[in-house]
Amino acid sequence: MTIYFEIVGPYLAALMMSLGALAIFVWGVFSGAFRGADDVALRFFQREVGDVGTAEQRSEQSGASRSIRS
Repeated sequence: MTIYFEIVGPYLAALMMSLGALAIFVWGVFSGAFRGADDVALRFFQREVGDVGTAEQRSEQSGASRSIRS
């Protein structure tokens, strides 16, 4: 059986690159590279929510300001 590299080669190269990417991902997970990756995003979110508050708090504040104006 003759293996035609022109036909099988691209699939073999794609398979090897996929396995390499999987190996790097598994290494990253086990080495702890993804630990705490979203801490900055969570700090930003908490700061924004803390400044503005929740939708319920905003509606309460706007309701309180309307009653003061009346």
